[in-house]
Amino acid sequence: MTPPHQGLNTRNAVFIGLLLGGVLAYLLYHLFQDLSLGGNSWKQGDWLINELSGPIRRGLFGSSLLRISDFTGLNPLLLLVLLQASFVALIFVVTGLATYRLGVPDKLVLLLLSPAFVMFFWFNDPQGSVRKEILAYLAFLPMIVAALTLKGHAGIVAYTLSMIAYAIAMTAHEANVFFLPFLWIAMWLMLPPNASVRLRAAVIAIPGLLALAGGLYATINTHLPDPGVICLQVIERGLDPSICGGAIDYLESTPQEARMHPGRLFSTHFRNFLLIYAACLMCFRVLLQGSERADTWLIVTVVSGLAFFPLYLLAGDYGRWLNFHVTSLVLLSLVFLLKYRPAWLYDRPRRLDYASVIAISLIVGVSHSPGELIDGFLVKVAHGVYSSIT
Repeated sequence: MTPPHQGLNTRNAVFIGLLLGGVLAYLLYHLFQDLSLGGNSWKQGDWLINELSGPIRRGLFGSSLLRISDFTGLNPLLLLVLLQASFVALIFVVTGLATYRLGVPDKLVLLLLSPAFVMFFWFNDPQGSVRKEILAYLAFLPMIVAALTLKGHAGIVAYTLSMIAYAIAMTAHEANVFFLPFLWIAMWLMLPPNASVRLRAAVIAIPGLLALAGGLYATINTHLPDPGVICLQVIERGLDPSICGGAIDYLESTPQEARMHPGRLFSTHFRNFLLIYAACLMCFRVLLQGSERADTWLIVTVVSGLAFFPLYLLAGDYGRWLNFHVTSLVLLSLVFLLKYRPAWLYDRPRRLDYASVIAISLIVGVSHSPGELIDGFLVKVAHGVYSSIT
């Protein structure tokens, strides 16, 4: 139920419902287009890294996928695309339900429209979509569902499901370790008021141990003498060799990838990226208006991005790292807002603030790499319409 002082904003509900449904359909179209073309070397190739020929970072998930494919007789690419489609749909459905339960206030609409949140980020740059961070996003969903129900021991059940999802995420990609602080907070929020010290300790210890184990495994097993054996396992199951040309081949550059590059932080490109970063966080400034210590919480919101700081030193996918931060913040915000239903959530944003954030969100987007401005939602839709009639 929405709070008694705020009913459902029907206009916003229709708008967000159409957006979520339309963007979901567009992403599913791209996924099955990938399938028809034999798979994308990054969007699907990274998921097919496997250790059937020896231990390798990011390989446990791919090995399990190939074994399931062998057992069921399903083509591994078809199986993977079905999984990816299910993951995307689940994120969109849970986000939509949470937004609807909160009454779809204006401030929440601005969060979902951020160019760095998955909805527009994936729409504007499909090449950056359905990567392995989606598994970390899935780990937040049980907490959101628990906050939707607020019944009995829902938090404990959600914690268990979240741990399973996060364990899988850590077998898939070591970068998912950086989501840990946000996941900790989401889990802590959903603990029962009478939770024992043992349970509270488990909330901190178990995710931490999973992250530590995943990070150590990736550090120890950085590469194989011949990464080609990874591709061979995929080709033997009927996939096109071109699917190995992205993430799988990139494993050969592991020694270079592991080097830190602090000089990147002083480049003109990175300074421009910081301006884009600030624009993508404007929606949180509007969200926090009217709350106690709004300025303090805004500073905390901005500084929390340092959790992903090491990624900026390791690789140039700045847009993806921004997406990691903003999506974590949005999913965590949904848990908090559902549980506490603060009155300030339903305050009307100042007209200029609202218009500015809407304009930025609808007109410009952010590329997953190297984090530059690209056409936003409305521009892409306009181009699509124009192309279809000319």
